[in-house]
Amino acid sequence: MKLLSWLIFLPFAAVVVIFAISNRAEIAVNFWPLPFSQDIPLYLLSLGTLAFGFFFGALLTWLSVAKWRVIAMSRKKDTKYAETEVARLQEQLAEAQKQQKPNQEVLPAVKSGAA
Repeated sequence: MKLLSWLIFLPFAAVVVIFAISNRAEIAVNFWPLPFSQDIPLYLLSLGTLAFGFFFGALLTWLSVAKWRVIAMSRKKDTKYAETEVARLQEQLAEAQKQQKPNQEVLPAVKSGAA
């Protein structure tokens, strides 16, 4: 699995580095309602926008599955309770079997009447 992640990450990282080297020109970015602008490299603007979109999407995905995380935690708690209950009942059963008298030999019943 680590090899697969490296095989995906390395080409992506190479593309990002090549993109950054190729787009070093500065552009003016105006922050419209505010009265100022900033000159920043094009690659920084592009990669910053890409990173913002990635993290914003990750946040939305994380928030959208919050309900299922709560359900999973609740079921994990229920499972843990059930496992401890089973262990407790098994201990009770073992203790009861130790205290029980050994079974006496049982003879088969005799049928009344001729066969």
